[in-house]
Formats: sequence, structure tokens, C-alpha cells
Amino acid sequence: MSTRRKPQTYRQRFNALKAGKARKDMVPAPLIIPYSAATILRLDAFYGPYKIKIDAVDAALIAQGAATHLVKTTRRKAELNILHFYSAMQNAIAREVFPEEIRAGYGLALTDNKIPTVKSEADISFWGNKILTGEAARIAGGGAPITFPSLADVTTALNNFENANLQQANAKEVYDYAQEAVEADNEECDKLILKMWNETETTFDEGNKPSMRRKCREWGVVYVPIPGEALNPDEYSIAGKVTDSATGANLGDVVITMVEPDVTVLSEGNGNYYLAHQPAGSYTIQIHKAGYLDKTIPGVIVTAGAVTTLNMTLASVATTGTLSGNVSAPGFPPATVSIPGTAFTATTDPMGNFTITGVPAGVQTVQAFINSNPAAIQTQTPTIVAGATTAVSFVFP
Repeated sequence: MSTRRKPQTYRQRFNALKAGKARKDMVPAPLIIPYSAATILRLDAFYGPYKIKIDAVDAALIAQGAATHLVKTTRRKAELNILHFYSAMQNAIAREVFPEEIRAGYGLALTDNKIPTVKSEADISFWGNKILTGEAARIAGGGAPITFPSLADVTTALNNFENANLQQANAKEVYDYAQEAVEADNEECDKLILKMWNETETTFDEGNKPSMRRKCREWGVVYVPIPGEALNPDEYSIAGKVTDSATGANLGDVVITMVEPDVTVLSEGNGNYYLAHQPAGSYTIQIHKAGYLDKTIPGVIVTAGAVTTLNMTLASVATTGTLSGNVSAPGFPPATVSIPGTAFTATTDPMGNFTITGVPAGVQTVQAFINSNPAAIQTQTPTIVAGATTAVSFVFP
């Protein structure tokens, strides 16, 4: 026995409307269209504007992702410019190019020869603005400018980061508005889907419920087994669960497609999915979910009078890697290796070795810091390879 499962999300609502409309548009006369003339007019009038709103949500989500990436990129550059500026200033003081007294203009104690900690947006704003005001005042007083990076470099990096933050905030607002526009149609959409499904079931109900449900599924009606009851092979050919291959977590909203005859379903929140009855034979199954590697499973056998159990796992797209290496300095003093602005940090062992796991893939700014007198700091920008170990080494004279 099966029961209808009404859509719960905007994506499920849209899929239900899309399936019904696509089937209606492709059915030539005099074949049966289960919808009344009034329902067809209502569906045609509602579908277009609703699709525009759905497309707007998808576009806004993509834009928000791009804005988030820009924030990450500009933040890294802002952190790097701030750290390098303070490093250049401290090194110049150590060489007695500048007196210790200038530290006060940059927010440091006169005897503080360390590099400030920059791990948050608040840190970027605080230390960045200390550089802007302190360096501008010192140059105005006749002091030689610090270079590599210069005041202009730090200013540009900070402005780019602030603009990226503003862009991200605007993108989030657009996404929120787009979602609200779709949600405003939920009640009307649910009523229309209920009307379509009721008319479809009435049209095809000739007393044989499994036969009725098979026909209704072609028009987008979604059925799932009643919990605790065995699956009826007259209604289902393949069933199973989709989980995360690493964590074992159930995966919902996985797109599962039987390639021929092009039957597509979504997994439920508990990871369960059900593919409707098909003739006995060998089929290819494709599964897709954003953030996971696509998978194709050929040769799935459907046997007459039986339901094939096919549990599947999806591997998350590798987004992190491991950073490992060595910091070499006379006497091998303890060194701190970190990715500025993040919680990724490690202290070297007595031989100067270090390892940091779970580092996001892509170009990262890696800093090695030795708290000596004067403080020593080096920076490299390796490319972290997802699912692999990236080596980086620092050598201090």
C-alpha cells in the first residue's frame, strides 16, 4: 500500500507542477488529460510566473556563493597586507631604521616586537585602521614610508575587503527577497497541486489502486510506501537508501534517475527512495546531489514480482586537504605555523615538523612565526590539493 506525499519544499512543489504541465503539454488529442479545463487554465497561468520566481532564487543563490568566495579571497589579501606591514615595521625597528617609539602610532606597546594576531573581521578592521592612521600621521610628520606593502597597498586591500562584504550582504538580501517571493505562493501552489492530483486520481481510478498509482506517477503524483509495510512489486521495482559514504548520514533530495525510461525521483529526508514499477530487465541508475560526486550504476537488475534493494552512498566532493612541512631555523626553536584569519594553526615539533589537517582546497596564505628577538616571520602561498597532502617548508637564517 502507498500513500501520497505532498511537496514540502519549493523545489518539490515546482517539480510537481513541472511534471504535470510537461505531461499535459506533450499529450496529443484524443489521449486523456486528467485535468479539467479550469485546472488547465489555472496551471498555465500560475506556472510561468512561478518558474520565474524559482529561477530568481537559483540565480540569487549562485550570486551569493560568488560573493562569499570574493569575501574569502579579499579577506586573505587584507590579512596578508596587514601582517606583512607589521612585519616590515618590526624588522625596520630591529635594524634601527625606525625608533621603537613609532610602535605606539600603530597600536602597539613600545617594547612589543611581535606581529599582531589577525583572526577575525574585527581584527582586520582594528589593525588595518591602525596602519592607515599611524602610517599617514608618521609620513605627514616627515617619516619615510614603509613599503612592501605600502600604505596604498594596505588601503586597497582593506577597501576591497569592505566592498566584498557589502556585496555579500546585498546578495544575501536579494536571496532572502527571492525566497520570500516564492514562499508567498506556497498556499496557492499547494491548492493547485492538490487539485491536479485529485483530478488525476479520479480520472485513472478504475478500482485497481496499483494501476491507478502507476498512471498517476506519470503525471507527477508522488507516492511513498506506508511505513512498516512491505513494498508491493506491482508498484515498485527498486528501493533503497542514500547515505554519505564518509559519515553514514542519510541524504535527502538526492536526484535519482533510471536512465531508461527516464524516471526521476528524489530521496526523502531519511535517505529513502522508491523507483516505480518497470518491466524486468537491466537498468542504469544515476544519482546526483550538489556538493557530492555524481555516481552512475549500470546493470541494476529488475526481476518480475520482486523489488530490488539498492542502497547507495555518495562521496562528498573533496574540499579540504592536509598541509605538512618543516620550519628550519638555527637550534630549531618552536615555530607557529598558521593560516591567518582562521583557526588552522600548529606548533612545530623539536625537529621543526608540523601538520595541519582539514585545510580548505585552493591557494592559502601560510605563515610561519618564530617569537625571537626580533620576531621572525615568513609567508608562503601554496595551493592546497583536495584529498591530498601539500608540502611546504620554511627556512630561517
